[in-house]
Amino acid sequence: MERDTDGAGRHNADARTAHFPWRWSGRPSPRAARPWMAPLSAGMLVSLITSAPAANASPNVCRLQLDAELPVTMQGNAPLVPASINGHAVMMLLDTGAARSTIWRSSAAELKLDIHSTNTRFFGVGGGESAGMVWIDDFALAGATVHKLQLYAVGHGQWPGSAGILGEDLLSNFDLEIDLSAGKVRLFTPKHCTGDQVVYWSPTYSMLKLIPAPNGSNWLEALVRLNDREILAMFDSGASLSVVATQALKHIGVNPETPVVAAGSSRGIAAKPVDTAIAVFPSISIGQESVQNAKLRIADLFSRDAETHTGSLISQDMMQGPDMLIGADFFLSHRVYVARSQGRLYFTYKGGPVFQHIQPASSAPPAAGAASGEPAGAASADPNGSDPEQK
Repeated sequence: MERDTDGAGRHNADARTAHFPWRWSGRPSPRAARPWMAPLSAGMLVSLITSAPAANASPNVCRLQLDAELPVTMQGNAPLVPASINGHAVMMLLDTGAARSTIWRSSAAELKLDIHSTNTRFFGVGGGESAGMVWIDDFALAGATVHKLQLYAVGHGQWPGSAGILGEDLLSNFDLEIDLSAGKVRLFTPKHCTGDQVVYWSPTYSMLKLIPAPNGSNWLEALVRLNDREILAMFDSGASLSVVATQALKHIGVNPETPVVAAGSSRGIAAKPVDTAIAVFPSISIGQESVQNAKLRIADLFSRDAETHTGSLISQDMMQGPDMLIGADFFLSHRVYVARSQGRLYFTYKGGPVFQHIQPASSAPPAAGAASGEPAGAASADPNGSDPEQK
């Protein structure tokens, strides 16, 4: 998860040049009118991916137009999709918790891209950092190519496996089907779909209503229940593991049923270590699905997202973080359909642990502003290995 501001803490108007101004359907998106998104200009789309409508389809029958299908490779708990930057094949982290698509500074250097200074700072897990800007001559994804694209350059150190992040500035233009265990992410434009017709693979499902995201973020946020107390959760595919923010425990009065055990450190976009712990909570309910004795990570995710500006002695919070990040461990055990057109999130349980806490053979790279640098693994959220219950 990340948010960007200018040097004075204001929302950065200059960020409009850093967004993906494309839509595979070959026409300007209604979302392009947002003040923070670049307008579509002639020649920006070289190749288009479209699905032709059925010739005999009724005009009022739900139809999902497939705009693109992205193959997903899991590195640890990091979902990576193939792309190309100036003719060089790269992998990008699919991150529903990142408001903006970015490139790692180390990747920009490897690709010999000049990084220009900006007044923009990004904030997320572990604090904030200044962002640079790069020009990309050709950026290709799923058969579509954008020329002269500007991306923010963030992050310090090396992020094995990924060159950067595909964030919500691109993803929010579509309905998404995310099926990480099958290695697929599909981008749809729905036609006349008003309900569960979009869950075309199963007659049964769970559903959550999405909460309107903060301006300019397009985050996937919804209310879930932890220990039967309502908390705000973000569905963040860029976070390796699901994690509860310590501020939620303090402000809402949610407490685990077992002692908290130290579990190393995590890091976000600022690459500053954030101590994590593990504890068992009696229950967590996500839509109509419940997990008993859920073993979850706990971390002080956002306390460093505060700064004191010139002329003031008062430290200001730079972003309002959620109470919980629901990460790639949840996505790996579910097939998810993000119906942005309906403001709903549908999902079906596929099997395996809903939440994980053991280090895998290959750890995931940290996502921009998400707790994705933590170790990930394959342990069940229930010590007895029980599957989630359907209500």
